[in-house]
Amino acid sequence: MTKSANSLLSRFRALGLGLALLGSLSLSVVSCKKDSTTAPADDQDAVATVKVATSATLGPYLTDANGKTLYFFARDVDGTNACTSATCSPLWPVYYEASLKVPKALKAEDFATKTTTDGRPQTTYKGWPLYYYAPAAAGVYTREAPGVTGGNAIGGIWHVVNPGYGVVLASKLVEDKATHVVANKTYLVDTQGRTLYFFAKDNTSPATQPTNCTGGCAAIWPALYMSVPAVPSTLHASDFATITRDPSTTTGPYGTTTATREQLTYKGHPLYYYAGDNATRGHAEGHDLLDSGDLWFVAAP
Repeated sequence: MTKSANSLLSRFRALGLGLALLGSLSLSVVSCKKDSTTAPADDQDAVATVKVATSATLGPYLTDANGKTLYFFARDVDGTNACTSATCSPLWPVYYEASLKVPKALKAEDFATKTTTDGRPQTTYKGWPLYYYAPAAAGVYTREAPGVTGGNAIGGIWHVVNPGYGVVLASKLVEDKATHVVANKTYLVDTQGRTLYFFAKDNTSPATQPTNCTGGCAAIWPALYMSVPAVPSTLHASDFATITRDPSTTTGPYGTTTATREQLTYKGHPLYYYAGDNATRGHAEGHDLLDSGDLWFVAAP
């Protein structure tokens, strides 16, 4: 092959390599442009179908994807929709999201789906069924606009769903263990719907509250260990405080404690669970129960 032919062949090879590199670069640029228009896969907040809004008076609260406020009902403490009457259900439509995606501020495991007694799916949060509020205007039930919280505190038993609540209200029929009379009670529960109690001895012997229920008593009536929590607007955080209990080891359905801890009080009354409730939401088997000569009551405001 002549020298000029070799030179021409080298030029063609160089040109081919340049075109290949240019093509590869073009594909890379196209690929980068395509990726730049796609939301990051881990951007949970951008794709969330349940949101967290904030109110100056109510704090953070849950909404649907469009910002419409979600509520829970104190009578649903058992975990079942109790708003089934012809007057209640149109006013409080159920919230259901089939493809639930939560923002980073929430935990997916706190949400689930239950079926109402009339066969409708409903989303729950920490076991509490979720609702909208739809007040009637000119005979038409219309859901609140985004950002409106007009359903909060209605009847003292409907509240916005603040993820930071530590204690909430329950309302249900409770049997008095002394008289066996069944009556409706509104009382305190934790956010999992587990009943909280007062101890009569704490009222008659207030100076010794931290030691009024220890040892075997504490195994049956575990203290509620919690700092002062966020609470629904019909309760007041100023009514809650803590006392310091003596170190002890207690094992039961609510866990094991082995150190000095702060027990939550409400209006000066220390709060307890009852082991006989088996840490089950809605159970209130300890109300007006005489144990070792002293009475116990559900913690009613």
